[in-house]
Parts: sequence; structure tokens; C-alpha cells
Amino acid sequence: MAKNAMAKRPKTIGIIGAGRFGTGAARELLRLGHEVIVVDCDAQALELLPDACHTAIGNAESSEFLAEVGFKNVDAVIVAIGDNESASNHATINCKDFGLYVVAKALNKTHGKILDRLGADRIIFPEYDSGVRLARLLTRTAILEMVELYEEIFMMEMQAGGPVVDHTLMELNLPQRFGVQVVLIRRGKKVKFPVAASDRILDEDVLVCIGTADALTELAKRMDR
Repeated sequence: MAKNAMAKRPKTIGIIGAGRFGTGAARELLRLGHEVIVVDCDAQALELLPDACHTAIGNAESSEFLAEVGFKNVDAVIVAIGDNESASNHATINCKDFGLYVVAKALNKTHGKILDRLGADRIIFPEYDSGVRLARLLTRTAILEMVELYEEIFMMEMQAGGPVVDHTLMELNLPQRFGVQVVLIRRGKKVKFPVAASDRILDEDVLVCIGTADALTELAKRMDR
């Protein structure tokens, strides 16, 4: 593995829908130093976005269009369509077919259940979650850098949070519960290696873990709550 393989890098986030929610997420992602591709079928909506955004006019229900504008190569997608449930569902399916991490905005609770069954990794209800908050969450935990070590085995660096904080590795039992092994803990400028079962995870610790892509993503989702 290259010496800087786990170094932070700017992410590329695709956003489908340039309404208030999608625009808020785009502006915050740009402020945090990430690249953004925004697509919408309304050219006027795209004109309101910052110049730093990459934009494209088109229908996200078309997988060919999404592939053409680069969505197959993004780190994650926010489906922020605000008024068309069918379009939101099709966009979600297209992005999951690309193997992407998908965050989808639900128009209501029933729609949220549909998005969950379609495979959306995170469901957002606008009355509770803002686009700005989502942008920060996306770049904090769920999709941090993953490096493939062997076939289907990855190393991921993730920010500790949620239910793992203030528990020891023995108490968490991550290998049995998630199929994930913590191999290193970074706390500020200090690094704990090798780790011990008695090591306690503190808020803001950075964990370097090994596991399958699905297992690592599931753990990152849990820590995002």
C-alpha cells in the first residue's frame, strides 16, 4: 500500500435535483473542498448554483445520461428530487445499479419505505435533515477513503461516533457483530498500534478498520446515527 494511501482526499459527490435541499448540500460540499456534479432537467435551477459546480441538464431516470455525465465515478450520490416520486425512485435504482452509496430525499414516510426497499443507503426527511447537515455527514463518516487490500477485502478510515463511543473493543465485539476488525486508532496526533481489546473508543477518534465493503459501510452507517 502506498504510504499516503489513507490520506484524506477531496470527494466527488453527485447531486440529482437542484432545489433548495440539493443546492444547500452542493454549496456546503464546495465549501468543504469537495467536487460536486449537479444534474436537473430544469436549466434555470442549475443557473442558480455556484460556478464551481459541474452541472448537466437531463433526466436522471436515464442511466445512460447519468453515466455520460460521470455519475459512475462519483463517491456518493444525493437524490434530492423534491416533487416527483417516480423520478426519485428511478434515479435511486440507476445509482444503485452503478454500485454507488446513495442518499435519497423522501417526500413522505411511505416514500421513505419505498426508497429503503430500492436499496438507498440513507433516507433523508427534509423536515429533520438539512442539505448542509447531510453534506457534513457524508464527508465525515459514511464514505471515507477505502483502499482495497486483497480481492473484496478493504481498509477504511472512519470517524468514531454514535454507539461505538465510550466502549472498549472487547465490548463492541466488531468482528463478530459486523465482520470488521479495528487495526489502528488515531487520537489527535497520537496513533495506537497495535490495538488491544481493552482500548476504549473516544469521541473524535479515527478508526482504521479492515473488512468487506458491505461490512465497513454498514458500520459507518451505524456510527453516523
